[in-house]
Formats: sequence, structure tokens, C-alpha cells
Amino acid sequence: MKVLIVEDDPFISEDLKFEIKTRFPTEISEVIGPATSYSEAVSLTYTTSPDLILLDISLGEDKDAGIRLAHFINQQIGIPIIFLSGLPKQIGFDQAKFLCPFDFIHKPFNPDILAEKIELALIYQSQRKNSGQINTHSNNGTQSKLMVTTGFNEITAIPVNDLILLEADDKIIRAFTVTSKKSIDFISPGLKNFYQNNLFLLKNFYRLNRKHVFNLNMVHKIKNNHILLPKINNNMGNGLDSFFQLPIPKNGDSKKLLYARLGYKN
Repeated sequence: MKVLIVEDDPFISEDLKFEIKTRFPTEISEVIGPATSYSEAVSLTYTTSPDLILLDISLGEDKDAGIRLAHFINQQIGIPIIFLSGLPKQIGFDQAKFLCPFDFIHKPFNPDILAEKIELALIYQSQRKNSGQINTHSNNGTQSKLMVTTGFNEITAIPVNDLILLEADDKIIRAFTVTSKKSIDFISPGLKNFYQNNLFLLKNFYRLNRKHVFNLNMVHKIKNNHILLPKINNNMGNGLDSFFQLPIPKNGDSKKLLYARLGYKN
């Protein structure tokens, strides 16, 4: 098993290396890094194929590098991530949780807690390898489906990769997909709860506001502070009517976090 450290503080990265090598002398064959930037982490991820990544969120002046990197890993590789961050909760944990990491550890870290989290992650990854669940060339949610209640005694499967947009309308959620000519409407206790209860399946989705959750992979363009998502089966022309247009909230860090989730450095 190999572990990649993504950390810009040399003292913390040395402490991490020491703890890993001391506590896992046989289980972990190689400690890679530290990578100190987004680009270096991407390069090492491709060239070394780690089994686990210990990931800081803020790398130097790049304050959301870890968020973008976690999004990239979820899309391309699908290996366990343990975030280690000293950022305040609302900036660190509240951003990282939507990337569905294996775990989150606040810095300064407790060595015993770190060792426990790493051990659990290594067991998880070993079981995935033995069961053949790992495919390093595609998203591990390729065949995932959301099972939703669409009527009395009726349950409908929605393939996650086909899903473009979830739109809330009171207690009804409308799901727009690339394969259905009209929305798939289902009953839910609320969009926020539905999203959080299905975070693992929807880890490549983004909750924009109280009404909309959309597939980050389906973003066509961001223009005039709006996100454009394609209406695949609307039989319209190529103008703006061919797209869902979702306004980006202007308050707080919504736009910055959205760009980070898209892997874009604003």
C-alpha cells in the first residue's frame, strides 16, 4: 500500500512521514511526497498510483487547492481521501464534507487518531482491491442509481451519470436526465435532506441553493453569473432556451466554492 501526502508545511509533512513509517512499517510500502501544490499532487497521483491520500485544503496561496484536488480524484480515480486541515470549521470541514472524504482530521493532529483513521482506510482499500471494485480509469459510480418513490407502490431508478439537475418544488423533486424526455418527479422530505442522504452517490454534484442540485460534469458554461446546463431532449434550437440557467448566489463564497468544485482556479 502507498500513501501520498499533500501538505505545504514541511514540519507537518515530516511528522506525518514519521508517524506513518513508525506505525505501519509493513502495511505501507511507500510514503510519497509531500506534494506542495495542486499540479504536483495531480502529477504524483498519476505517476505513483497511491492507495490513500492525506490531503491539506490550503496549499500556500492556493486556498482551495485541496477541494479541487479531491473533486479531481473523485472523478478520475476514486481512492480514499483523509483531509487534514487547520482551517476554521466553516471554511474547512463544511467545504470538504461534500467531497465525501473517507475522513477529516483537524490540525494539529493527534497521532493516535491519525493512525486509527489510516488503518481503517487501508483496510477499506484492501477489501476494495480484493473484491475487484477498483477501476482506476473511470468514476467508481458508473453504474450507480438513485432509487426514488415516483408514485403509490412505485419506485424508479435514476442512473446518477445520466442525471443533469434536481429541482425542488415544495415536497416534489424533479429530476432531469439525458435519457428522459420529461422530468422524473418523486416525493422527498426536501432537497437538502435528499442530497445529504445520498452524498456518496451525488459526490460529483453541487447544491447551489434551496431549489437546485446539479451535476458538475454537465456544466456547459458559466455566463453572466448563471450556470448553463443542457436540456438534452427539449427539441429546441441552440439558443439559451436549450439550457437550464441557474443564477449563482452573490452572497458569501458561493461562487468561489463552486469554481473550486469545478476544478477551476478563479
